Amino acid sequence: MRNDLIRAVLDCGEDDLDILDDSGANMFEVIWQMRSVGLEITLNGIVEEIFKEGIFRIDKAVKSEKTRLEAEEREGVLTEAGYERLEAMRLYGLNPRRDFTYYVNCLDTHLYCDSRKKGLYEEMFEQEMQELADYTGFNIMEAY
Repeated sequence: MRNDLIRAVLDCGEDDLDILDDSGANMFEVIWQMRSVGLEITLNGIVEEIFKEGIFRIDKAVKSEKTRLEAEEREGVLTEAGYERLEAMRLYGLNPRRDFTYYVNCLDTHLYCDSRKKGLYEEMFEQEMQELADYTGFNIMEAY
């Protein structure tokens, strides 16, 4: 009976609920945020909000790192490794809000990263990429 109620409320099938099992997101916070802006509470909606928050977090980390490196560049204290990192960020135009996409449809749900940039993110933002995977509960696939 409880499973039927949850499935009815979230508009999903029994197996679809499994996609939330590996997410590190605080579901109470996700639902509260959705309610506060008037979003419909469905399984697909919850997953989409989790993806949006995860991408926002990695975007914040990329911007913070770029700002830090640019400040070191202006101050003349940027190391060679820092210079190479900053140049790669500029050359490839790292922008998680553009580079990460997703498709949400219950069991057919995927999180993608631009295939030309995924390796760079994994190299330069290894911890943040792992945090994104842990938060969403999804492996990050390459988008072609």
